[in-house]
Amino acid sequence: MRVLEKSDDRLVIEEQPWFWGLFFVVFILAFVAGAIRSALDGDFWLTAMAVLVVIGVGALAAHSIERVWLVFDRRAGTVELRRRSLRGFRREVFPLSELAADGVFVQRSEDTQRIALHLASRDTPVPVTNYYQSGGRVRHCAEIAARWLTSS
Repeated sequence: MRVLEKSDDRLVIEEQPWFWGLFFVVFILAFVAGAIRSALDGDFWLTAMAVLVVIGVGALAAHSIERVWLVFDRRAGTVELRRRSLRGFRREVFPLSELAADGVFVQRSEDTQRIALHLASRDTPVPVTNYYQSGGRVRHCAEIAARWLTSS
């Protein structure tokens, strides 16, 4: 997670899940290589199993790996949550005025964390990512967003 753009009127925070994307690519390629090897050896049962694993893991990757942008725009008066994955592009737009006093905060689960939005009209927070992360980048980006929201 990193700050992509920061100005008086606009703040963009981006999450690119490089680790998980590369993990799934290497995992799938290993099973494709195994499927090819077992097909060349004539073991079609093992080939079929490897192909099923590739399809299953590919579907999991398409469902879970997404690039996320959190865009705060003072001129438009909006908070926009953009998501791009193999399934396509989705966006949610909220009025900037709908953010509660603690509008951007860090949700914690043991020693991992993620950024979430606290909207006045919702009972539950809106998480920016579907997963929790370790390290200080999440907290750092949340602090920058909180400072940006309180500045004029």
